[in-house]
Amino acid sequence: MAAGKTLSVLAYGLQGIILGLCCARGGEAQTPSSAPMVGRLEFEVASIRQNKSDEEPRSSFSLDSSNVYSTVTKDDVFAPNGGYFSATNQPLWRYIVFAYKLSGTQELALRFNFFAGLLSHVPDWVNAERFDIKARFEGNPSKDQVRQMMQVLLADRFKLQVHHETRQVPIFALVLVKAGMTGPNLQPHPANDACSSEVVADMAQGQPHPVTAAAGLPMVCGVIAHLPPGEPGRTSFGARDVNLGLLASSLPTQTGMLTLPRPVIDQTGLHGTFDFKMEWLPEFEARPDATGPTFREALREQLGLKLESQKGPIDLIIIDHLEWPSAN
Repeated sequence: MAAGKTLSVLAYGLQGIILGLCCARGGEAQTPSSAPMVGRLEFEVASIRQNKSDEEPRSSFSLDSSNVYSTVTKDDVFAPNGGYFSATNQPLWRYIVFAYKLSGTQELALRFNFFAGLLSHVPDWVNAERFDIKARFEGNPSKDQVRQMMQVLLADRFKLQVHHETRQVPIFALVLVKAGMTGPNLQPHPANDACSSEVVADMAQGQPHPVTAAAGLPMVCGVIAHLPPGEPGRTSFGARDVNLGLLASSLPTQTGMLTLPRPVIDQTGLHGTFDFKMEWLPEFEARPDATGPTFREALREQLGLKLESQKGPIDLIIIDHLEWPSAN
């Protein structure tokens, strides 16, 4: 990758290179008819082909992995539907991230030798080469069950073997500026909010929903998404009904790793879920006429949070073995 392109990727947190990704809180939203599956979870039949075209990456439902890249639209599909999995022109790392439900930190460590102490030594072709995967499955499995099927497929066809490690590395701790007090744009999620994970299921069935709800927050609960900024040249994102662990792990991806060159861990001590919205002026390649707070200023003033340099535990996935996929 050329030096200029590398800078852009690191500065903007990989924004714009992946289609239709979003952040989901702890569990996956499921369609009401999801049925339990027994035995080894695997696709009935699957095809894997290399894709060398310039076509836009696509998938039959969002391959989200608790990371944030795009704006949620009414056309986004969040849950499996119809017994068919189809993804085209996706790099192998996307399938690995989806299969193992990696956090933003785990994904960045897998893809880039950037964070200190989190080198993963992934083969270059995992990021560079793209593949189409088309598969069928029985019944109406949950997304987590499809993840397990993908794990089996990757092990069978790519001979993928992985293990987890926990390492003590330099981090930023996300903490409150003032004990027990959040900023004006970070509030506990109200119990009477009508939005729920069922909205995701409805969207998966093709039912139209507004992109944003009141106060300009994403319509879908449990999803962190880009939002239209209030001023030209700024970056904005927000969520409803998410925990602060998810917010913390998404920050290096949102800001770019040059802005936050360390993983972020939630140490606010706040439990439950929250609604938030944040807007700032990017520190790299900003429009010359744009004005606004820096990321850290916005974090403090809008959310009542700040970052402290520490060392802390980071769990990451290590690839032990990987081969070019076997023939169909």
